[in-house]
Amino acid sequence: MNENRQFLKNSFLTFTRQVMNILFGVMLLIVLARYLGPKGQGQYSLITLFPGVLLMLFTLGINTSTIYYVSKKEVTIQTVYTNNMVIGLALGLISMVLGAIIVFFYSGQFFSHTPDGLLYVCLLTLPFLFLREYFLTVFQGLQDFKAYNTMMVVNQLAILAFVGLLVILLKLKLPGAIFAFLCGNIVTAIVMVGWLKKKYQLRLVLSTFSADYFRKSVNYGLKAYISNFSSFLNYRLVVFLIGFLLADQAVGIYVIAMNIAERLAIFAASFSSVLYPKIASFDTEEERNRLTSIVSRNMMAVSIGLTIVGLCVPTEWIVLLFGGKYTESATLLRILLPGIALLSVEKILSNDIAGRGKPELNMYLSVFNVLLNVLLNVWLIPLIGLKGAALSATLTYAVSFAIKVIIFKQVAGEPIARFLLINRADFRIYKRLISKLTIL
Repeated sequence: MNENRQFLKNSFLTFTRQVMNILFGVMLLIVLARYLGPKGQGQYSLITLFPGVLLMLFTLGINTSTIYYVSKKEVTIQTVYTNNMVIGLALGLISMVLGAIIVFFYSGQFFSHTPDGLLYVCLLTLPFLFLREYFLTVFQGLQDFKAYNTMMVVNQLAILAFVGLLVILLKLKLPGAIFAFLCGNIVTAIVMVGWLKKKYQLRLVLSTFSADYFRKSVNYGLKAYISNFSSFLNYRLVVFLIGFLLADQAVGIYVIAMNIAERLAIFAASFSSVLYPKIASFDTEEERNRLTSIVSRNMMAVSIGLTIVGLCVPTEWIVLLFGGKYTESATLLRILLPGIALLSVEKILSNDIAGRGKPELNMYLSVFNVLLNVLLNVWLIPLIGLKGAALSATLTYAVSFAIKVIIFKQVAGEPIARFLLINRADFRIYKRLISKLTIL
């Protein structure tokens, strides 16, 4: 029971910090939407997405394997720290060079309406993005969710602060927003290194670099890497497709709806980040099945509730926050919400499967999802515009969810009703929680 309470405590801590993260994220969206307009917002999304794709392309799954091996205590934290620092910086530089080559030779094909100079500036973010990604998973593996969630908030707050300075005060518009993205991620990486140094006395000691651990982490991580990269493409490839098939302004309108919808998946993000290291640390299937079933079925109920609330959000609220040019974002949001609800539950099941040491199952499905999503987008965007992009996402998430439910049922041997439908035991948990809150 102590472990269950600790899991709930970590999840609640993650949730509260995620709420702050969302508030800062929404504020950032509002500022960029207001000061850049749909076209500038679209260009910002395309430019900042470029290093994000390179980051996912070169992580090699080391971020995922870090959680797995640290949770199982199969390697010293000092070795993990040194390996992740050295490999992160090296891969960051390699991806910068590749990105610069792509911009130099192919920017006309992929970024025809985007300034090349800002693409080069954004590529400078890559080493810091790798450090952020690799060190976040160290905190996750240690189950130090106070640090993990604090760093998430620091990242959003730092970018927002620089946007306030460069975009609002200095009126630098799109260049200011890109430099804010760069500076915010630099600050985040510095704070993370400082935290690890202070709390865990970690230093960059090259003699602790382990080639053996590097091989092990890549061997394990490659399965999750393909899955994560495919999932990332599944969520973000639509941005490039809209930019290619429509226009930068259309990207800006879609991105607002997409970001709002994804921020409603806060509960899934809170529990998923805690669930993976917990599942990896368990010794018995019974413990894993019980915990995941409780989390996933309650996530299903919460996601359905949030979707219903989101569907009732008036269009006027979107216009009030982001401006009259984003009216269509409200319609896109309503189309995306059911898919995001299913995606929230699927993330729980995916992290359980990965925590059991079977990330290749997620990988196969992720590759299928990318192919399905691309085909749907290529068909529906020319046919019905941005609504086609939103509908493609929701259809892909629905198909993926159905398949993942079948996979989890086979892996865990659990009846579908047990991990998707809330029961009387859950209501007793709610009653106890309400009683404790009432006492407080």
